[in-house]
Amino acid sequence: MKRFPLLLAFVAASLVAQLSPQACAQATLTTFFTNGPTANRVNLVVLSEGYTASQMGQFLVDARNAVSNLLVTLPYREYSNYFNAFAISVASTQSGSDHQTPTVKLVDTYFNSTYDSYGLQRLITIPPNDWDSNYADGQGKVDALLQSLMPEYDLVILLVNDTQYGGSGGTTLVSSLNSSSAEIVRHESGHTFGGLTDEYSSAYPGWIESEYPNATAQTSRPLIKWGTWISPATPVPTPQTSSYALVVGLFQGAEYETTGWYRPKLDCKMNHLGTNFCEVCGEQLVKSTYLRINSIDSFSPVSTHVLVSSAQPVPFAAVPLQPATHTLAFRWFMDGTQVTGATNSTFSLQPQLFANGSHTLRAQVLDPTALVRSDPSNYLSNSVTWTVNISLSQMALTSPRVASGGRFAFSVTGSAPRGFVLQASTNLLSWSSLSTNLLSGGRADFTNSDPSGFRRRYYRAQAVP
Repeated sequence: MKRFPLLLAFVAASLVAQLSPQACAQATLTTFFTNGPTANRVNLVVLSEGYTASQMGQFLVDARNAVSNLLVTLPYREYSNYFNAFAISVASTQSGSDHQTPTVKLVDTYFNSTYDSYGLQRLITIPPNDWDSNYADGQGKVDALLQSLMPEYDLVILLVNDTQYGGSGGTTLVSSLNSSSAEIVRHESGHTFGGLTDEYSSAYPGWIESEYPNATAQTSRPLIKWGTWISPATPVPTPQTSSYALVVGLFQGAEYETTGWYRPKLDCKMNHLGTNFCEVCGEQLVKSTYLRINSIDSFSPVSTHVLVSSAQPVPFAAVPLQPATHTLAFRWFMDGTQVTGATNSTFSLQPQLFANGSHTLRAQVLDPTALVRSDPSNYLSNSVTWTVNISLSQMALTSPRVASGGRFAFSVTGSAPRGFVLQASTNLLSWSSLSTNLLSGGRADFTNSDPSGFRRRYYRAQAVP
């Protein structure tokens, strides 16, 4: 399936549509499912084109099927719980879509869709296109409805109520209801959602070749953008034979050119319908998903500026947005240094272990999926950072000395206006409270009255908050 030319997609995105309230009132929003807030989910929206008012029920059935068929496809399936799905129903006066060949058939539809765009019978587009340059007649209506009903959209599918094979992938993904509709939507999502190009080698007059995540003119192995997927044993360029059908390599033929341009795999959904996305295209779709969400769904404390004036442990947490079948990894950093063993979603800060003053605590959540091998921009990593200002009463244990009868003594000095709790431990992990005391003149003396208690080798004093 050929793409809606990107130049037109960029032009459409730069304009602003103005529709009357009455026009927007014709449309209704249906929620298929939500997995979380629209602000931190991939919001998939399906719009009706060429469905009459009496066909709106069928549109919702078709739209649900389009969503389901997309999200059972890898890599979408692995991140299906990152998605919300909606439908916008807006009636057309007549069913179907315009056709220009072999005979002209014009129908009155809401978004003015047409086959035969740019000389390709199967290319369905909406204005502005080569049949109608008026943005307001097509994409402008899409944009206005989205702004009115679902402004936090991420992937938009225009479902055309016509059974002839066709579609396109530009600002808005367009698909007919042909028997191959599910595959059309999957392929076109590679363009619209993932920024992938077609891997066809058939000529497309006027097409300007360019580098894409899945197409390159580079043949030097160290400079191939998907080089992390290519085994050292795989020759570059890679012979187009069955021996290399299952490996990632550098296969000639892409960007509508038979020579000089290369694709990652012998076959891929961006080359032929009915096959899977290759590893390189799948990686790009995963990264495109993370471009639209934050893997930290929430965190606490909500305020990222925390004042600590007590020696009591302070709990921190980062709640991850977990994929369908694997878990995200956690790292915690204190003042830029990774905390050994801190690999859970929660972290307990022990204030007495740090000097008074400002510190930074950072929780990092990252996706260790095998679907991604190269992520130089760290799309699969998100962090939240707290500024922690520790202000504890300053105390010190001083003057340790052995007393008579096997006893021992020391002094607590410093400032603790509400008093302090003396605690003891044998392992620095578990502490028990011995007594609560007041400082007199900035000092309190302690003598161990029970010689058998000498096994308690570690002591600390904590100010009462």
